Amino acid sequence: MLNRKRIIRWFVLIFLLCFGEMSGFAQESAVIDYLQSEQYHPEGLRKKLNQLKPGSFSQKLYGAYFNKLSENTPEFLKAMSGLVQAQNSTITDAETQHFYEILSAEYYLLKGDLNSAKLTLLNSTTLSKTKGLKRWGSYSNRVLGSIYMGNKMPDSSQYYFKKAIELAKRSNNNVDLIWSLHASALAYYHQSEVGPALSQELLAIVIAQKIKNEYLLSMLNTSIAEISLESGNLRQAENFLRKSTQHNLKLNDPLQSCRNTILQAKVWIKKNESDQAFKALRKVVSTLTSLGAYRSLGKAWMIYGKVYNVRKNMDSSLYAFQKALVYFENSINPYEMADVYHSIGLTYLNNKDLVNAEKNFLKSITIQSNIKDTKGLYENYNALAQLFSLKGNQKLAYLYLKKYTDYLKQNSLSVDSKTVDELTQSNSREERELLISSQEEELNRELREKEILQLQSDRQLLGIIVVVVVFILSAIIFFFVIRQRNVAQEQRETEMSQTLLRSQMNPHFIFNALAVIQSYIFENTPEKTSSFLVNFSKLIRLILENSPKEFITVDIEKEILSKYLTTQKLRFEDRFNFELIIDEDLIQKRALIPPMITQPFVENSIEHGQLHAISDGIIRIHMHERDGMLEIMVSDNGVGREKSAKIKKKSNHKSMALNITRERIQILNKKYKGKGNLEISDLDEMTKSGTKVMICLPLIYENITFDGNEKNLNH
Repeated sequence: MLNRKRIIRWFVLIFLLCFGEMSGFAQESAVIDYLQSEQYHPEGLRKKLNQLKPGSFSQKLYGAYFNKLSENTPEFLKAMSGLVQAQNSTITDAETQHFYEILSAEYYLLKGDLNSAKLTLLNSTTLSKTKGLKRWGSYSNRVLGSIYMGNKMPDSSQYYFKKAIELAKRSNNNVDLIWSLHASALAYYHQSEVGPALSQELLAIVIAQKIKNEYLLSMLNTSIAEISLESGNLRQAENFLRKSTQHNLKLNDPLQSCRNTILQAKVWIKKNESDQAFKALRKVVSTLTSLGAYRSLGKAWMIYGKVYNVRKNMDSSLYAFQKALVYFENSINPYEMADVYHSIGLTYLNNKDLVNAEKNFLKSITIQSNIKDTKGLYENYNALAQLFSLKGNQKLAYLYLKKYTDYLKQNSLSVDSKTVDELTQSNSREERELLISSQEEELNRELREKEILQLQSDRQLLGIIVVVVVFILSAIIFFFVIRQRNVAQEQRETEMSQTLLRSQMNPHFIFNALAVIQSYIFENTPEKTSSFLVNFSKLIRLILENSPKEFITVDIEKEILSKYLTTQKLRFEDRFNFELIIDEDLIQKRALIPPMITQPFVENSIEHGQLHAISDGIIRIHMHERDGMLEIMVSDNGVGREKSAKIKKKSNHKSMALNITRERIQILNKKYKGKGNLEISDLDEMTKSGTKVMICLPLIYENITFDGNEKNLNH
């Protein structure tokens, strides 16, 4: 039904026609009505533009809009630049004024002046509210959504697209509703959200089918075909491309026909039929050049470059990619520009020109980082992994390959392909329902029978799917049960190994301790021997109580070391001193340490470091946290490793403590996913005197949970 404003407009038009005065107002009304009609498409708009007065404001404005739709971005910018600079204040028609402001906002957006674009759209939204122009309000919010999409603000972008969709519904204008849904779909697709993007496009197709708009049906089917192709679903890509071509045959729109041919060429390349793609592109490039469709020209030359790559013709390939880059730069398409640089990089990489390959991959990454093109970014990471592998830089190659594989785990093409199948099949059922409702009465029975057969087939398929799903779930459960058992078995074996090593350490220490008592009894008075035995008995008690445990707290370790060193000082009549420093945080948080882990190195400092035979001997033990690990340093100013090794060789001494400690650290690393290690070095590198032992262990606190097991002192 015609609304009140349209009735008034046509009344004025008829009045003017009756008096033979076809004014500019009537001409503008014809164009506006056409833009609002449900049969709108660019070629039809071209014919309407011929009715406008050449050189008039309206002819320039709607001509600029036609250039935008026809992908002639330079001409659109040129036309709008003149209109914006003129700042025409003679516009009397509210709809023309609103359309001028929206196109001005899109002009500012392409020029990168986001503030001016937002300010202009604020005026247009205010005008749409005051004048009750819901359709133009929808368009304004659509452009706002594009601005926030360019600003990498997806949530705000979708908020304005939803507002555009709502206003289009209120205005009862199906064409605007379709454009708003399409814009929302493109935003989702740029965010790698294939499911929501397809849902919006399929909904737009349903609306376009109801109004029988062949141009929009062709455009939407092409868009879905492209999404399907990028998702790796060739079957659905060809299916929707065929539908798009059928719709376009009724209009014979040359630009849309070229778009479909370019997409078909991509499909041919995927199917290793590059010769067909090469032949088809010749005519396409000629047609697009005459139309001035810069973006599609860029895509055509891009396909040319890939075909030349298949033919191993590097020079022609690079020439085609450079041509594509020029057209994408002129049409201001950063997504395609990044793709071109990536393709140039691959060309150089395939020809072992690693320097130029890296330059172009980095250019592509720079653009993709700015526009947050995640998918393209990780494709470049994969290429860089290959490049650095060829350079022999395996560290960087591994780094980029890991980034790429981590991305693939979250964004599998097979998932996107499956999503395409599920959603497009659902849309196919909706199309069949629309077909059924539009048929004559005598065909209804036959179509219902087909529907019943289809339902039976779906049920059979559903039954098969249920059986397959149950089988797969059973296999998954069985796999995880076996895996859990293996993990438990491995943990039990690890704990048994740790216990065995501790049991080896205890007699080793007690043997050395008894040797100390024996020597002390022979060398000292009975009174001192008694004092020594009392202190030693307390030490033995502490060791026997705590050595069976997997871990003890650092304050207990401190007490054991303190008593041990005091005992040794008594034995050697205070010929050396010791410092025992443990960070207070470790004590307060009750950090855990394997028992007897430091004692062998303290013993070595005294025995093999000859601290009992030199003057001013000192042992320093320092425990602290570093980078999430427990770091223990045991140092002495004894004779050093080199001289100690000679003494051991003469005495045929064989130490087990070092090997046992290394094994204990390896078992701890394996069990708690740590990176502990043991390093021994000279305290003074110049004189080769003194010894420094650095023990690095996984930092564990009491009652910390590891893989579902709570760690405590009696574990």
